[in-house]
Amino acid sequence: MKEDFELPEGFEKHRAILKDTIKECIHIHTEKASTGTFDSKFGGCPYFPKGMSYPLNQEGNPLKLLAQINFEQVPQLKNYPETGILQFYLDPSDDLHGCTFNENTEQKNYRIIYHDDIETDESKLVSDFSFVKVEDDMFPIESEAKLTFTKGTQIMPAGDFRFGPLIGVDDKYENAAEFERYYELYDSLSHKIGGYPGFTQYDPREYYHKDHTEVLLQVDSDDAIDIIWGDCGVANFFISEEDLKNKDFSKVLYNWDCS
Repeated sequence: MKEDFELPEGFEKHRAILKDTIKECIHIHTEKASTGTFDSKFGGCPYFPKGMSYPLNQEGNPLKLLAQINFEQVPQLKNYPETGILQFYLDPSDDLHGCTFNENTEQKNYRIIYHDDIETDESKLVSDFSFVKVEDDMFPIESEAKLTFTKGTQIMPAGDFRFGPLIGVDDKYENAAEFERYYELYDSLSHKIGGYPGFTQYDPREYYHKDHTEVLLQVDSDDAIDIIWGDCGVANFFISEEDLKNKDFSKVLYNWDCS
């Protein structure tokens, strides 16, 4: 992001502070297409070694792949893996998509799995996932999409729970027009890794898990590849910086909201 980035007039006094919030992110680009076993993807079938326990929901039913990120295909981002495959599974029989909202990181009806060492012999991988059943309209993605990635930068959006305290504003509604303009300039709704999240309502981390500052993955609603979260919402997966550095994905916060 250029140093002469645009700001609403009332935010000019905060330029130096906001400049310091600029951080790198990975923009995710999608194409509706069939994918290979090792590809980064939304939907489709996962890379999964035989003999490994497949993720199940609380009732013992299989979860379904939402997203697979092969970090060998992703530009390097500080603290994020450089290799390995990270997967996001959700409950395909739950109209809340496995989410309990706000406070839960227990992964009872969703699961984050990281494969550090990749088995390249496909005869040792599961090839038939017909055992995964999806109930009608119970999964946010209907199609399969191949992913590509580019690195960019992002400034902290106004919807981030840290934004108001950062610039010394307790009540955004006292400056509603200025904040609305800033929202428009730096809307953070998109598919991404890293950077800052976007929301259609509010940032749940203001109340729970304030240490989960890193965006592990954001998946937006996207008509082009048949993804929908409720009424055109967005899903976020958050992780603490320390857990990210340690490749510990056991306490990932999952949330989605819609208008």
